[in-house]
Amino acid sequence: MDGWVLLRLVHALRQVSLTISSQDILDAQTCLVQYPDLPRKQIFKALLIHRPQDAAIFETVWRIVIENTESCEREYSLDEPLKKDREEARDNQGIGGQGVGRGSGGISLTAQGNILDLSHISNLISVSRIEELAGSGLEFEEVVKAILADIDYYTWINSFDLAYQRGALSEEEWYSHQNTRATILREIRQRLLMLQVTLDNSWEPLVRQHWFFKPLSSLSEEERELVKSSIRKWARNLAIRPGYRWKSHHKGTLDIARIIQQSVQRDGLLFHLCYRHKIPRAPELVVLCDVSNSMASFVEFLIYLVTCLRARFRKIRVFFFIDSVWNVTDFVWDDDLSGVKQEIRSWGHKVSSGFSDYGEVFKELAEHILREVSSQAIVIILGDGKNNYRPAQPEYIAQISGKVRKVIWLNPLEGQAWSEPDNAMKDYQKYCSKVYRCRSARDLHRIVKDVF
Repeated sequence: MDGWVLLRLVHALRQVSLTISSQDILDAQTCLVQYPDLPRKQIFKALLIHRPQDAAIFETVWRIVIENTESCEREYSLDEPLKKDREEARDNQGIGGQGVGRGSGGISLTAQGNILDLSHISNLISVSRIEELAGSGLEFEEVVKAILADIDYYTWINSFDLAYQRGALSEEEWYSHQNTRATILREIRQRLLMLQVTLDNSWEPLVRQHWFFKPLSSLSEEERELVKSSIRKWARNLAIRPGYRWKSHHKGTLDIARIIQQSVQRDGLLFHLCYRHKIPRAPELVVLCDVSNSMASFVEFLIYLVTCLRARFRKIRVFFFIDSVWNVTDFVWDDDLSGVKQEIRSWGHKVSSGFSDYGEVFKELAEHILREVSSQAIVIILGDGKNNYRPAQPEYIAQISGKVRKVIWLNPLEGQAWSEPDNAMKDYQKYCSKVYRCRSARDLHRIVKDVF
């Protein structure tokens, strides 16, 4: 492989947040020389990709850097032979019936039937239609859904689901269909990303699809497990982080003051050395978590973070709230949080109106709970600040802020949304020690390192 091409590939992979060491590059170069018959792609994928979850991003980068972009565009183009294939495909009736796509020039999956490979995917929707959707300002997943709707994807999968329920499909045909679904979704996402990278002349669209940077609300099940695994790791590291106090110990930093004291007491004779090391700090945490509907897509990860921390810190008080507060500190939380979710649903139906009221929550906390909280405690508020046009009552969060060591607010909304008419962040922000945007795993990591 040409050295410049290798450098471009490594640079691109690093740009999209994949960690590649100098040793990885050296190993890849060695394998290219020693095993010339092995496919280059297989060598690089084996040596540069350390987590299976990064394989999809590698595939996209490989196609952009190694497989010429122009060839990708030619793959989309509808020349005369492909137009002929389209006309023939329209005459074939698939399991879902006959139909045409709503995109600019593509055929539909319902017309395509059950015969589908990557070459047919190129015919389903034109590059001009993808460009139009990519430039519409929609989020990535919304663009994907629009493309799927254009090619009658949802009608197509519903027809197969119905056929399977009626017993018209064998198990083998059903699993083959499931694999085809996955292929279509993967290929459409990959081609959309390739187009966005080309149009933007930047790797940023691909970076935004990395699990570490994606919004927590849009993660797949696999990516959600990655975030949870990372949270466990961060909490474990926090548990062993040293604090600011010192204690005596047989190993560690020499305690000169203690050595001199003992020497004076023994007429200047030195019998043994004294050591000291830092005592692991264990602050009291008070966590207030908004579990209203507007926080539903984010609260799972924030609660999971608290779950990991509460097992490793001396004292954590956890309170859920919507328009009033309830204490869940002693609640038994399972790993999948199903018990917590059920608790939120049952309590919300019995007590809450379902709409956040931060003013009343802070009032209740200040009047009934604050007296039990240490002056060295850190209060962490997990919420979007949407107060549903109710009185903000900022005097109560001011009272809380004056009693405790710090007030930290984690908000999943972008900063510009904090000043919207129904958001009370503008009234509360000045009473907080720090306010963070908390939308992604990267945000969580930065907050954990900074706050704790």
